[in-house]
Amino acid sequence: MRHLIVVAGLLLVAAMITAGPVGAKAARTIVVGPSQSIQAAVDSASPGDTILVEPGTYTEAGHPCPTEPTVSCAVVVSKDNISLVGQGTAAHPVILQSNGSEDQGFAVAKSGDPACLTDRSQRIEGSLISGFTVQGFSGSGILLYCADDWRVTGVTALDNYEYGIFPSHSGGGRVDHSLATGSNDTGIYVGQSQGARLDHNTARGNVSGFEIENSTGVRADDNTAADNTAGIVSFTLPFLDIKKNSDNQIDHNTVTNNNKANTCPPGDDVCALPVGTGILLVATATNEVDHNNVTGNDSFGIGVANFCVVTHLPSLFCAGLDIDPNPDGNQILTNIATGNGLVPDPAIAPLPGADLLWDGTGADNCWQDNTANNTFPAPLPTCR
Repeated sequence: MRHLIVVAGLLLVAAMITAGPVGAKAARTIVVGPSQSIQAAVDSASPGDTILVEPGTYTEAGHPCPTEPTVSCAVVVSKDNISLVGQGTAAHPVILQSNGSEDQGFAVAKSGDPACLTDRSQRIEGSLISGFTVQGFSGSGILLYCADDWRVTGVTALDNYEYGIFPSHSGGGRVDHSLATGSNDTGIYVGQSQGARLDHNTARGNVSGFEIENSTGVRADDNTAADNTAGIVSFTLPFLDIKKNSDNQIDHNTVTNNNKANTCPPGDDVCALPVGTGILLVATATNEVDHNNVTGNDSFGIGVANFCVVTHLPSLFCAGLDIDPNPDGNQILTNIATGNGLVPDPAIAPLPGADLLWDGTGADNCWQDNTANNTFPAPLPTCR
């Protein structure tokens, strides 16, 4: 009898382990068709659920944006571990389209409070957005704010006025195998974040293709930046929640013919970007730029500069910045930078056009094993 009781107990324990914690819900798959609402599916979902969206064009009624409730977002995700997967093909895509009054397409966030940088209860975990075309929003196609363990993959961000894909104040995550085009600020933009990766993406026809702003430990690799105003920019901006840009890597990218006219919104930071910028480091610390192929950019191939030099700010204003405006400790290694700087934007004067360009500011910046036809100054400091 005792033996039977023990065996029964062991079977019960095994069943509990298989079923999971008491009260836990099994992850569900929710299917959304063209006549249905993606937001309604998100509202009904629980953490761990996957929402599969069938081919078609979806226009949502709009919802207050979690980061800015005075404006509208098409789809708001504020729960952990929600996966949104578009099941389209090239011939039959899944399109999230603005209704004409929405600022953001997908908004992944719990709030817009920067206290989330230290308060984990305000952060959102485990979001996935895959397989969508997101188009026509007046702000961002996709915004993730204070997100961790996130991924955006296989997305096309098309003609969103400011940003295509924009993780901000976020931790480790990835944007990959995506396309961003038609943004008047930046196609794919990582801001005030750490540990993100941008890889195997294409940014074309934006003002700035890719940007790394006030972030740490970001890697941008194996991307294509073509026909933007500027290909890839890494920089520190003043008066933000995070005060530095450091230890980022830009490698194995193709950066070509970024000579589009600058169509920035008036007063925007990217208005300072010269037409014909390949890769630019501004006020960065210990960034590494290596193994990139940078060609055909009219102003310069790879540039390293002081914030006040790039923005042409007067010295009196620069003295009041809350950042170090100098670039320090950056390494430019083993790049091919040729055919750049041949028709420089007058905005870079008095600096000349060049394949490799440095404004002479900062400390311990160095260049090694690059292929370039012309540099300024010549020679550039080598790495020890």
